[in-house]
Amino acid sequence: MKPGKIYKAVAGRIGLLKKLADACGKAEGTIWFHVASLGEFEEARPVIEATRQRFPEAGILLTFFSPNGYEARKDWPIANWVFYLPFDTRRNMRRFLDIVRPSKAIFTIGELWPNMMREIRRRGIEASIMSVRTEPGSSLFGWLGRGRRQIFRTCYRHILVQNERSKELLQSIGAPNVEKVGDARVDRVLKIAAQPWSDALTEKWCNGEKVLIGGCTSSLRDDDLIIAIANSHPDKKIMVVPKEMDPGPMRRMIAAVKGRSALYSDFEKDPAGIEKVQVLIVDKVGMLAHLYRYGYAAVVGGAFAYMPHSVIEPAVYGLPVLVGPNYLRETHFVDLLELGAGTSVSTPDEAVAWFDKLPTMLPEASEKAGAYCRANAGATDAIMHILFD
Repeated sequence: MKPGKIYKAVAGRIGLLKKLADACGKAEGTIWFHVASLGEFEEARPVIEATRQRFPEAGILLTFFSPNGYEARKDWPIANWVFYLPFDTRRNMRRFLDIVRPSKAIFTIGELWPNMMREIRRRGIEASIMSVRTEPGSSLFGWLGRGRRQIFRTCYRHILVQNERSKELLQSIGAPNVEKVGDARVDRVLKIAAQPWSDALTEKWCNGEKVLIGGCTSSLRDDDLIIAIANSHPDKKIMVVPKEMDPGPMRRMIAAVKGRSALYSDFEKDPAGIEKVQVLIVDKVGMLAHLYRYGYAAVVGGAFAYMPHSVIEPAVYGLPVLVGPNYLRETHFVDLLELGAGTSVSTPDEAVAWFDKLPTMLPEASEKAGAYCRANAGATDAIMHILFD
């Protein structure tokens, strides 16, 4: 976590337990969802929304560990209360659970805080974890994962995983009640794609044509792929939506694309001339999942570090996806790769070669990307049935 985020995480927890007590300390039957950050929130979001629809009078508490998620969703109206999770000390967790007294605790992907889970187990609170995915090389299965393995074995009433491989791996360490249900994010992106949505400025820039979209770019190496494609094909328009609204990388890209790149915000007051821009950098949050509908293919960031960001957001619109080399933790991309709707590269030259071949592969890859998302719908209903029926 960067120093600025550490400061926000600490500062945001000052007086946290008192704020919690004042907000929801008298509520009964609270349904508590906890996610680490914004990505995990998107995994949980369809289930939280379905919970609100099914139990309109219920008190729903949503907690985050990371400032990224909390700052983006602290005013989210579907939850009654949105707070940080207290730091995982024994005293904090005892006080937290004394205040909240949840009827259910539902976690997403990998929230395995030992003091929190120990106290939940001691109190007999019904806890479940969803959207779990794991790989054979995960630290969960090494000597560092001993404590986390014990949590999986003893703390959850339901362990809901995304794929058969994760189910088999967790069962091999003695985890009970493991069920494969898929990924509720697929339902979320299908819902977004079905919604009417348009952006006048983007449409003026696109001028009736589909474009290449760089989504959630989060490193200079992600940017280098896009810069190489842009400079080798100066007649092709590219939209870039960075993960972080950091002006430094944006200025770097504008300089590298040799005067043919500009910021979206430069044209919000006066759109004149936007059609002449080759690379449009969208310096505005909250639009990416909708903007993919203007694309024919996507370069998704993140895979030069830990793993790609969401590849199903573009795939639902039939966009084949290009990512960097570290993709094994993103099971959806592994599936798309096997289908021929995903490609991994390590260098800008390889990205240009992919783009050169794209016209010949696009029709089949596009159909397979969209079909993959449609075939994997339904996880939200399955999760709701297990958690609440």
